[in-house]
Amino acid sequence: MSRSAIFWVSVNGDDVTAGLSPYVTSIRIRDAAGLASDTATVDVEDSYGQLQLPQAGASISIGLGWAGGAALVMFEGVVDDIGSTGGRGQGRMLSIPATSADTRGPLKDKAEKHKDDASFGDVATEWGQAAGLSEVAVHPDLAAIQRPWWGMQGESYLAWGARHARELDATFKVMGPRAVFVPRSQGQSAGGKPLQAIRAAWGENLISWSLKPVLGRPSYGKFRVRWFDQAEAKWKTEEVEAEDADVPAVATDRVAAVSQAEAGKRAGSRRTQAAREGGGGTVTIDGEPAAQAEAECAVSGARPGIDGTYRIDVVEHSYTRSGGFTTTLTLKQPGGEAGTDDRASKAAGGKKTAATPKVQATQPTPTTTKQNPYNGGWFGRI
Repeated sequence: MSRSAIFWVSVNGDDVTAGLSPYVTSIRIRDAAGLASDTATVDVEDSYGQLQLPQAGASISIGLGWAGGAALVMFEGVVDDIGSTGGRGQGRMLSIPATSADTRGPLKDKAEKHKDDASFGDVATEWGQAAGLSEVAVHPDLAAIQRPWWGMQGESYLAWGARHARELDATFKVMGPRAVFVPRSQGQSAGGKPLQAIRAAWGENLISWSLKPVLGRPSYGKFRVRWFDQAEAKWKTEEVEAEDADVPAVATDRVAAVSQAEAGKRAGSRRTQAAREGGGGTVTIDGEPAAQAEAECAVSGARPGIDGTYRIDVVEHSYTRSGGFTTTLTLKQPGGEAGTDDRASKAAGGKKTAATPKVQATQPTPTTTKQNPYNGGWFGRI
């Protein structure tokens, strides 16, 4: 039984779905775990210029889902650079791109300031509000980090947040008037709650895959960061071993840390990042509104050695008139039985030969995701 995809669009707080629905040809939403802002694009037919041109900087919210359920709000941000295309025999199209961070405001203002003897949570919140954000959510593990000195050195809040996210192995993201700092590769929200795991199962919702569970190039056996011990007036090195310590390659950070604690934290961050980059690829599944970057994805039915658990790095939702609603997940950090095909040894022991992922994921509507307040109506049904 086929399902019908639905969508919902709000501009400056006004529901514009009914006016847009006859003309929308595609909607694309991208949610990444890295430092880049989330993006969305709405493409509409514009044969007669019948739609009022939205203004750059207008707030926009977009929801996607399936008929019979809620169209979850999956993107919040501001309208960016609007574009029109057309020509003889080509028709006319209007492209409405949006970004989750409004870079026209004080978020990109450069500043020089510092704060002594404070926690990262306090500094991130105080400076974020000074940059025009109404809320800054910091995961408890990150919020508790205490340092004698924090500085913004001729950089914007966006640059400051990105710099510390790299150092602390965190995801920093601005979504409209809010920002979040979350540890990477732990599958948790900013409030410390586990993100919902997603299934990608052949014969159920898995459309296609391209996965490499083991990559050799990112492998290192050790990670080193230098720091200067002022008490002893000499350089020292903090070193951590990778999970695969047999690899002879050593990664040495080119930039020295200011303290032993910072050096240790950065070396650990490099180790975690290397494990994350140890394998991955993409899967495309039936549209899944609950999919979020940093959650786990359990792949099954592809083949032994490929099936297993992976970390979601990027979520790309696509709605089109002809293709309906699909979700493409960029996956990293293979786990479970990914990369291991031990059917011969299992067969010798009389055990099952098929690899199965360890995560048993279900897909209820996540409580951490806002629902469309207009649930129950007709919102751009195919």
